[in-house]
Amino acid sequence: MSLTGGAFVALVSGLLVVVFVAALLDLPRTRRRGPAIVLRGTKIALVGVLAVLVSGIALNDQYLFYTSWGDLLGSTGAVSGTVLGARTVGAGTAVPGPGLAGLTSPRDLPALPQPGRRQQVWTVRSASLGTDVQVLVELPPGYEQDVTRTYPVVVGLHGFPSVPLSYLREGIVTAEDQQAAAHRIAPAVVVIPQINAPEHDDTECVDAAGGPRVDTWLSHELPRWVVAHLRVRTDRQDWAAVGYSFGGWCAASVTLRHPDVFGAFVSLQGYFRPDFGTTPAPQVPGLAGYDLVRLESRHPVAVAGWVETSRQDTLSYPSSAAFLHAVRAPTSVTAVVLARGGHRSAVWQPLLPDAFRWLGRALAGFRP
Repeated sequence: MSLTGGAFVALVSGLLVVVFVAALLDLPRTRRRGPAIVLRGTKIALVGVLAVLVSGIALNDQYLFYTSWGDLLGSTGAVSGTVLGARTVGAGTAVPGPGLAGLTSPRDLPALPQPGRRQQVWTVRSASLGTDVQVLVELPPGYEQDVTRTYPVVVGLHGFPSVPLSYLREGIVTAEDQQAAAHRIAPAVVVIPQINAPEHDDTECVDAAGGPRVDTWLSHELPRWVVAHLRVRTDRQDWAAVGYSFGGWCAASVTLRHPDVFGAFVSLQGYFRPDFGTTPAPQVPGLAGYDLVRLESRHPVAVAGWVETSRQDTLSYPSSAAFLHAVRAPTSVTAVVLARGGHRSAVWQPLLPDAFRWLGRALAGFRP
């Protein structure tokens, strides 16, 4: 029997009802012998265990953390790695849009909010979102605000529902640090913005009519804020977006839609079309432009992508497979497709070193 689907949920739920009724009928009686007392206690304990199990199975059926028994037991199956479209993205390849041209970090930058620490936290007023949001920054080792050395930028995009701190907890920055220490990627400033405001709103990183303009926040307002506050470079070869799940979708979207700002993206179990789930979709001008499969098939741009998905991940795989089929030059995509694996961090975390080694080769700004 499949780990997901209504049949398994119904089976365990039915077993719960049977045990509950049996425990209910086994009313307390005087002068009960030891074995009878143990049996009734076992029934009551089993009711609790089955209730928790039903809740877990129902949540797994909805969010697909584990998609099969093999996945539950820790097997992801074979990995296929493929390079699609162009083999590389040249530094001089022209793309539409002004990018960050003309912007440079000022000679005298604002003081860091937590001097002497790698992790910095700002509260930023966003005109695009219409509210204050948190921006977490992880500085590379040896970073100094008052020296002229500049760094490439990784914009780290968290999942949904989530907050910037969760990006750090997933081990992504740690994996990047390890590859930088091994001289496989250049040290970078990692900027982790709050995406949704409020946090429980599923914006799908689009510009909503009369609502938050998340695409503008990530592709226009945030990069300009970063340049004004940190020692960073401004060429698109020095900017990459890295995200997982919802954040993987956002990373692909801002890169493919704004190749003048971002030169590459890493999508870890992301997807390539907006997915509002059960949330009513907002009014979005130009919504078709957020269909990255359609966009790539009609207007491919010179960016590089590293895409990880699993054939059993029903959120990530369908649109990822369609996107990979559509990829053509000048876009360059390295795809890692797992045979098995649900929609959870443990599936993609072992692949983080590969992703950052790839980034260290894909863009000139990240080469050590």
